[in-house]
Amino acid sequence: MTTTDFDEAAARFWGGEEREDGEPGPGGENPTQARLAVLRAALVDTDGLDHLPDPVPLIEGVLFRDSLGWIYGKPGSGKSFVGIDWAGCVANGLPWAGVHEVSKGTVLYLIAEGTSGIRKRVRAWERHTGVRMNAVTFLPVAVQLLHGTDLRALELLVQEMRPALIVVDTQARCTVGANENDNGEMGNVVAAADKLREASGACVLMIHHSGRNGENMRGASAFDGAATSVIKVTKNEDYVEVHCDKQKDVEDFDTVFLKMQPVLESCVLINRTASPAEENQLSKTEQRILDVMHEVFPNEAVSRARLVEVSEVASSSLYRAVAKLERLGYLVKTGSESRPAWRLSSATASAQEGDAA
Repeated sequence: MTTTDFDEAAARFWGGEEREDGEPGPGGENPTQARLAVLRAALVDTDGLDHLPDPVPLIEGVLFRDSLGWIYGKPGSGKSFVGIDWAGCVANGLPWAGVHEVSKGTVLYLIAEGTSGIRKRVRAWERHTGVRMNAVTFLPVAVQLLHGTDLRALELLVQEMRPALIVVDTQARCTVGANENDNGEMGNVVAAADKLREASGACVLMIHHSGRNGENMRGASAFDGAATSVIKVTKNEDYVEVHCDKQKDVEDFDTVFLKMQPVLESCVLINRTASPAEENQLSKTEQRILDVMHEVFPNEAVSRARLVEVSEVASSSLYRAVAKLERLGYLVKTGSESRPAWRLSSATASAQEGDAA
């Protein structure tokens, strides 16, 4: 049976109404026989294994389409900041942390707590990057994933929207009353998340808390086996580390080091290439370019040719320096691929204004 046959069989099954008595539902088809057709279509032999699709990256090496992911950390660790950053990057196709390529797609972000805080974080992110989160749709409702009516309504909603990423912030607020230490109940949470994945083909990302020791996710271990990606966030002063605990089908990505930078009434995460202890000072060329941006182009985007002219830095050296300044979050790339330009990030400009004051 072809993939198309499988999809059609699956649509007939999931579009109908299951009945435990095996009698035909409202669609007139016996649900057991419909399910049997789906299972037959899924059968493969050894050669067929070579035709099974590889994981499709959403954020290269980090999150994948049609998968379940968990990101966790202590309160105040910055995990929701990371979730917002990922949502904005996916919505706009922006590389995350300067090195992880992103597949552009729409995002559904469930705000189950802290609506005001999310708004401030989004506005700060938009100011810093210079782009809006137009492809992110926010749902400020604590949809209860273990409540049949709530879950079914959300399934239908994501089936209509077909987002590439669904963020549930936080899992605890969307599973009120559930015993987090019970593997059976947490298995039901996994099943609910899986239904959203099946209905949309999205990466369903659950934002969760760590236990008291801060080393593992809070509660039962049911999530570990079900997750494609498990990611831990820790914070030390202004620095945030994003660490890969698990990737089911690919190698773990290297720990990403970020820094909290105040912007507007909130903060954004500035990319760093190394840990705080390992971070090197800017080279003379990089500092020269940054000085020129502050002194000559504080409020405008400038082309590479113009930077070469004003800074008197060789074009080949300037290319590498600008790429690093962009990666570190000092500069933001604007314009088109054929005619790129760079401007100071709002965080860098704000820091300079503070130093001047």
